[in-house]
Amino acid sequence: MARQSRKRGKKEGPKVSNKKDEPVEAEAMEAAETAAKADSEGVRWPLFYNMPVPLSLERHGDKSINLERRFGFAANTNMVPVNMQEFSRVAISYPIVFTESAPASAIAILGLRQGQNLFVDDAGAWDGGVYVPAYVRRYPFIFSTGQEDEQLVLCVDEADALIVDGTGAENTQAIYDGEEASETIKKMLEFCAAFHRQSLATREFVDELENRDLFRPGTVTITNESGEQFNLRGFRMVDEAKFNALPDEAFLEFRRKGWLHAITSHLVSVQNLAALGFRSKASE
Repeated sequence: MARQSRKRGKKEGPKVSNKKDEPVEAEAMEAAETAAKADSEGVRWPLFYNMPVPLSLERHGDKSINLERRFGFAANTNMVPVNMQEFSRVAISYPIVFTESAPASAIAILGLRQGQNLFVDDAGAWDGGVYVPAYVRRYPFIFSTGQEDEQLVLCVDEADALIVDGTGAENTQAIYDGEEASETIKKMLEFCAAFHRQSLATREFVDELENRDLFRPGTVTITNESGEQFNLRGFRMVDEAKFNALPDEAFLEFRRKGWLHAITSHLVSVQNLAALGFRSKASE
């Protein structure tokens, strides 16, 4: 069984309500890291995950990963959590905002309607050339807390078509190579460990923004080419005026921790909200 150390956290995301002949409105809701129940006891799992179980030779020794990567599992969400370390790449194509409820979380907006991802087509392919957030690429794998408080166990969501029965089929990779995890799984373990570390660093960054009262409410109205209006609310943004008024010692701390670039990326990314309006028109 693949294991690592430390814990996982909780994130939230936006929802959208759509009334015919009225502007579309988006507001924050619990989604990422609290989405689906994993079992009858009411254990809640993150966005996308339905049946994650610990990876083991006994259970997965005769299973493989489908290498024909498809993202249909993400087609019905209009947001996804993002880590600070990927802000610069995310900001090229997506708006980065922060959830309204505390503790705040960083999210990339993928669509203007609830259940709409403007970057995934009907075949489950992500728009070519557009960065795919790490949270999406991590699926169907995830860490879960083990019996020991500081122990994390690599799990896999068996509900997804990325996990298939048998080994040796074309465009698949066996999960286990004999009694050892395959190289693909070892790389995924490293990826999940890096993602977890980045999540903890992002948590520290966002908490500091919260503690210094650097957020302001976000409200944006977008009109696409067909004249449809989208009123987005229930999210927060960094207040640039408050940030620029930070004392010198705080600014230097942000620079030392590498947070200045993250804030700049966030502020620049907000311009992508208008681009989502154009994408919404193109997808109709």
